[in-house]
Amino acid sequence: MNFTVESYMTKKPYTLKLPAAVSDAMKIMASKDVAAVPMVDAKGNYLGIVSRRDILEHPKEDELSLLMRKDFPTLSPKDPIEKAVKIFTEIYRRHLTVVENKKVVGIITPYDILDAVIAKKVETPIKNLLTRSAIPIHVKSTAKMIEKAIRLTRITAFPVLDDNGSLVGLVTERDILNGANLDSKTVSSQLGIGEDDDSWSWESLRDIFTFYYTIRDLEIPNVEAEKIMVKNPVTIFEGASAYDAAKIMKKNKFTQLPVRDVDNELIGMVYDFDVISSLIK
Repeated sequence: MNFTVESYMTKKPYTLKLPAAVSDAMKIMASKDVAAVPMVDAKGNYLGIVSRRDILEHPKEDELSLLMRKDFPTLSPKDPIEKAVKIFTEIYRRHLTVVENKKVVGIITPYDILDAVIAKKVETPIKNLLTRSAIPIHVKSTAKMIEKAIRLTRITAFPVLDDNGSLVGLVTERDILNGANLDSKTVSSQLGIGEDDDSWSWESLRDIFTFYYTIRDLEIPNVEAEKIMVKNPVTIFEGASAYDAAKIMKKNKFTQLPVRDVDNELIGMVYDFDVISSLIK
């Protein structure tokens, strides 16, 4: 099998020509269900990339030329997949643009590279791949508290513990967004999408706009974690392999998993970034 970037990237991704506003990027993200958009000039040459995370971290910026990441690393289609892994594990951003002769030919994420871990059947134990601290929250923590934690830590998934310290759930950024009340007609109007246009996903629209306006002081319902969390989440044993974790993540469309020890105690979280790092360790 060919372990190069082009084997795992998404080919011909949606791009946006500058000059453009943040709302233009958000419209593409919502209507095409993508989380990052490469920016190009009038000739189609690559200029930079903007992701949903960039927008959420800079909610007051409306001009994409100022918001996009101009000096962000890029890849070539023929680059070995290990080069992509090295960059991802250094920058902890979820999207890299693949460029050839100044043109955008693809985009790749850590989740895409999980397929390489599966193909190589990497046996590195999960316990050797944990790199970031897990931040547990209590079942009675409120959505407002969790949203604050997301902003302060840039972590988007939190294991939920009960009074005994046992893992009972997992709450993510998406779970917070699902609890917010945002009208589809209002949002589609702001993005310039007609009511009869069925090419966009309301779930994607709501996700982007809710967090965007939350940071701009939109109120989040103050419900407790136990009301919005995923109950009894899928976990993985610390002695399991990177191969095992990659298979679970791809099967369930997860980017993270709680990790447990021999006593079934939570010891951390493993992310797709961690799992793909097994390719260079």
